[in-house]
Amino acid sequence: MSIFSGWFKGLGIVIGGAIAFSGTSTLAQISPDSTLSNNSQVTTQGNLTIIEGGTRLESNLFHSFKEFSVLNGAMAEFKNTEGIQNIISRVTGKSISNIDGILKANGAANLFLINPNGIIFSSRASLDIGGSFIASTASSLNFADGTKFSATEPLTTPLLTVSVPIGLQFGATAALISNQSQAKNPDGITTNIFRQAVGLQVKPGKTLALVGGDITLEGGNLTAASGRIELGSVASNSLVSLKPTDQGWSLGYEGVQNFQNIQIIQRIADGKEFPSQVDASGEGGGNIQVQANFINLTGQGVRLINQTTGSTNGKDLTITARKLIVQDGARVATSTRGKGAAGNLTVNASESVELIGSTLPNTITGFIGISVGEGKAGDITINTGRLRIKDGARVTAESSGVVNNSQVIPSEGRGGNITVNALESVEIAGSSVEDDSSGLFASTLNYGNAGTINMTTGQLIVRDGGQISVSVKVANNAVYLGDASNPGTPGALNVTARSILLDEGTFTSNSQSNRGGDIGLQVGDLLLMRRNSQISTNAGGDKTGGNITINAPNGFLVATPFGNNDITANGFSGSGGKITITAKNIFGFVPRTGADVERLDPTGETNPKNLETSDITAFSQQNPSLNGTVQINSPDADPSKGLVELPVNLVDASQQIAASCSSGGKIARNSFITTGRGGLVADPTEPLIADDAVLADWIAIPPENQNRASGIQKIAVAQAQRHTEEKSQKVNFVNEPTQIVEAQGWVMDANGNVVLVAQVPTESPHNSSLTATSCAAH
Repeated sequence: MSIFSGWFKGLGIVIGGAIAFSGTSTLAQISPDSTLSNNSQVTTQGNLTIIEGGTRLESNLFHSFKEFSVLNGAMAEFKNTEGIQNIISRVTGKSISNIDGILKANGAANLFLINPNGIIFSSRASLDIGGSFIASTASSLNFADGTKFSATEPLTTPLLTVSVPIGLQFGATAALISNQSQAKNPDGITTNIFRQAVGLQVKPGKTLALVGGDITLEGGNLTAASGRIELGSVASNSLVSLKPTDQGWSLGYEGVQNFQNIQIIQRIADGKEFPSQVDASGEGGGNIQVQANFINLTGQGVRLINQTTGSTNGKDLTITARKLIVQDGARVATSTRGKGAAGNLTVNASESVELIGSTLPNTITGFIGISVGEGKAGDITINTGRLRIKDGARVTAESSGVVNNSQVIPSEGRGGNITVNALESVEIAGSSVEDDSSGLFASTLNYGNAGTINMTTGQLIVRDGGQISVSVKVANNAVYLGDASNPGTPGALNVTARSILLDEGTFTSNSQSNRGGDIGLQVGDLLLMRRNSQISTNAGGDKTGGNITINAPNGFLVATPFGNNDITANGFSGSGGKITITAKNIFGFVPRTGADVERLDPTGETNPKNLETSDITAFSQQNPSLNGTVQINSPDADPSKGLVELPVNLVDASQQIAASCSSGGKIARNSFITTGRGGLVADPTEPLIADDAVLADWIAIPPENQNRASGIQKIAVAQAQRHTEEKSQKVNFVNEPTQIVEAQGWVMDANGNVVLVAQVPTESPHNSSLTATSCAAH
């Protein structure tokens, strides 16, 4: 059994029901019209309807019908001669095409079925054609020479052309297409990758396309081994381009202004659940392209899968929408079992992507890129406005392995990379019913290297057990095909965001057998950690812890002091890593050495997780001499506040005043006094705690000095009053500048104390207790 197969196990939940169809539905058989120069000829023999005739122009064969439906148990077979590349059929009447039997075409011809009224493929519908199959509710098929084969204007001339089809033109309406097919392969043996019925199937390397208005796969399967599957939901007046490829046809939506919706869901019939499965797996893999306004994948067993086998690199799986929801066990996956790399998964959702887990056990929901062979796992790219992952859903790019006789054989391929560009926000929250975390995971199973995770967003929230992780896992009973002495290494985790909130959330790049990976965070405003959150890049064995770089030069790093939020780059017996933090200020964290943690850890494990404080550590658990480094760059002063360069040669102002100033030619007792509630700060390099900080309390003055001190106390009281008034004004008038007035002179009080004044008093010294004296300029 494959570890990989575990991604695809399980039963689904009840979703859906009957589908309501608009328009005139009928089970009428096939009847031609008379709009062609050489009309179609229809002959029925029991359950077999043979379609011959039609108008041929070189490699194109045209058919036109008033009605086209295939009954249950019946077969409609297009007979064509050699050299026909495209069989192009249209329905000019007003009835939906209901395909409940088999569509067959001879040779390797491509089959186009165009009915602007709608197309329904029932649970028994199947295909037996040698080329590609394009079913569309377009009004016409456009050609390179400008002509159209129209189903709504069948008499328009020129009618037919020998050139190549280049587009599907929709008119005033864009009708639905529905698929419920669970048909088996005609050989009765072949299944899809999940060992389920193939449903609608084309030959390997060909294209299977459904292009219309709303498209619903309700318990309907599509299979194109090593081929191409196209699902396109467009609105009226749209033009979808067609381009020939080596796989058949590639569709383009450059001429589409508005889109409609696609649902890929389960169907319940006779108490049994039928999930929808879209499979392009095979040698070299296939392409899958899904494009719509809103895309919904719901239910366990619902899959979009592109697996690569052999030595050829796989092809891509692309989803484009305004909004995408994947929930309740549905998955979108690329993988490889051979030497070739898996294809890449790209999601473009202009508004939002939501991945929502299931309430059922043993169920995984989300985007998967995985390798179980020698090839590299596929990369996953998500471009959106908002990304939300919850309830155990995940995005995983993994180098995994297979199980053989209870032994694990790890993949030799590298893990894939995950890239997220979410303009507004990313939210990762919660876990599954089995306590598996929601999140982004890039990992390797102890061989090869894990990929990287790169995220750019406005706001990142990881909460309630959510994770972002690049890691090396260890499998029990592993049998390594490569060099077991060279275990895998974690990749890097890089996040750029305006703000990051970790609320019981984790960033990890850990390894149990090799060095830790690197974590780099670029933060604009705030990194806030709460409730046992972690940022860690720890190493196992004798390897070195990884590096953590947090760069928030204009922002803050904040943690609840006793919230047990840790930033760690520890080694086990090897050296600790390096932590570099640049922030405007840091609150709530305590840098600790290994000795600190060992002394404080109540369990004796020397593990920061066991401390209630929020810690920053980079040490070796077993070897204190191999500690790493913690560098915190957090300036105490803000250079933007206008610092003034001081002169090189400073002058003691108190001595200069005392020596230079006199009163009436008599040397008095002169002094220079600085007063305040707390006096001078103890160390000019220390930050001020507050405006009214108390660094030293008042002291008792001996009685013999009370007379001399009385003047000083009066001055201090006056200064305190002014300070209180100024502080009040500063609160109430925050925009009013503080004015500093240069001292113009000094006076001497009755006790001989010198006081600097802004203006020299003019009153007579005989009538004042203060004597005015001018200071000579030097």
